[in-house]
Amino acid sequence: MSATGNIIEDKDCTYRWVYEFNLLTNPTILLTVVKVFLGIIAALIVFGIVLTIPDLVQGYAGAEDVLGVFRSGGGIALLFIVLTIVGYAIYALMNGGKYCVLFTMDDEGITHKQLPREFKKAQVVAGLNVIAGAASGNLSQTGMGILTATHDTTSSNFASVQSVKGSRALRVIKVNEPMAKNQVYVEPGDYDFVFGYIRDRCPNATVKG
Repeated sequence: MSATGNIIEDKDCTYRWVYEFNLLTNPTILLTVVKVFLGIIAALIVFGIVLTIPDLVQGYAGAEDVLGVFRSGGGIALLFIVLTIVGYAIYALMNGGKYCVLFTMDDEGITHKQLPREFKKAQVVAGLNVIAGAASGNLSQTGMGILTATHDTTSSNFASVQSVKGSRALRVIKVNEPMAKNQVYVEPGDYDFVFGYIRDRCPNATVKG
């Protein structure tokens, strides 16, 4: 029971799919981390400039002092970018360059579950097909074991989503709530279906993509 491409629909109209994320060729996670660090550093630069305003007004500081704040911020930003890239490369190598992500989506929301590193895409897809087919016995238990494997999980409630931003090139749809950021990965052939499904169920969100 395939909704589209790699996506499997069960009897309760719940959609599930597994995406094997390549950490070395898809820069989505790296760009997200770098963006966060640059935002923090930009805020620190603004704070540093605000602190120099009284001295500028009184003539105790000049343009060179302001430029010094920018130079310091730029140096810190460069250091953080280098450290982030090195750390990301180490993380990618430790995970064999990729990891599996399981997505579960229904009318209420979507859940992103990063599976333990030993899980392979074919193994997870087999478990999903077992569940979708409502098989009984040990096979069904095996499928449920895959779905309940504990690891990093992020869930989004469509009613609370404020923005949906899709990037077909990067195969990612960002589903953002006020206090939670979720990244949904899809194969190219499934992008339109998943993006449209999420868009139509997020009445309070601004949509781009």
